[in-house]
Amino acid sequence: MIWSHDQGLILKRTDFLGERDWRMDDCYKLIFSPYGKGLYQTPQGDVSIEKEGFLLFNPGHKHKQLRATKEKFLVEIRPELLMEAGMQRASTRSPVEFATLSYKHPHLNQWAHFVRDFFFYQKGEGVDLFLDHSLMQLAVLLMEYGPGSHQAEWPVVHGQEPVHRAMNAMKESYREAWSLDAMAAVARMNKYQFSHAFKKETGFSPYSWLQVYRLFRSQSSLMDTEDSILSIAFGHGFSSMTTYNHLFKRIYQKTPTQFREFYKMNRR
Repeated sequence: MIWSHDQGLILKRTDFLGERDWRMDDCYKLIFSPYGKGLYQTPQGDVSIEKEGFLLFNPGHKHKQLRATKEKFLVEIRPELLMEAGMQRASTRSPVEFATLSYKHPHLNQWAHFVRDFFFYQKGEGVDLFLDHSLMQLAVLLMEYGPGSHQAEWPVVHGQEPVHRAMNAMKESYREAWSLDAMAAVARMNKYQFSHAFKKETGFSPYSWLQVYRLFRSQSSLMDTEDSILSIAFGHGFSSMTTYNHLFKRIYQKTPTQFREFYKMNRR
């Protein structure tokens, strides 16, 4: 099933879930995986989607579907709608580039389930109006909670108290060298229970989340200062320039230097 609108479309299907051709679209694409185990290929490597997870592709981002499990739920949004949502949010970064990461957020999850249920039960009346409102609502949610270049930090998630407590501690001391034992101690759990709970809630292992958080905190230094890439990497908790460059390019399909140059050219 597919529902089109001049600002985007919503697609839900249970067939053709295997490997597809490479694509480069002129819109933002959000893919929600209610069952998990989705797999997409990018020039920087494969990205898997956990159950109840999301994956975002930016306009012009080359990608290929390798596998979807049971169902594919996809939303396309025109860049103009994101720009309008960004103006409402008073965002100063233009254009928005979302991180190529599989992640979870309860508000986006709620939106996806509500929209999926509506289109499953609807009988044809009021679809255009609902689609118009839903796409704008999603654009606002993505600007608020979608991790990307417009975010100085990882979007806030208020979940289980042990996970939330450890996450806050890592945010406060993200430059420090954290071990899994230290993270679990803050959560007051053993490290195996902590790792499982953390990944279930966020879609990331604790250390992977910390590395992504460090990268997000580094973005403003790339955009707003002339500090060297090396000093930015070390100043935000990375142990090597190679690790920082590799993670940055995997997330944004750009090196930190290319990211800095891109935003200097496109800043409003």
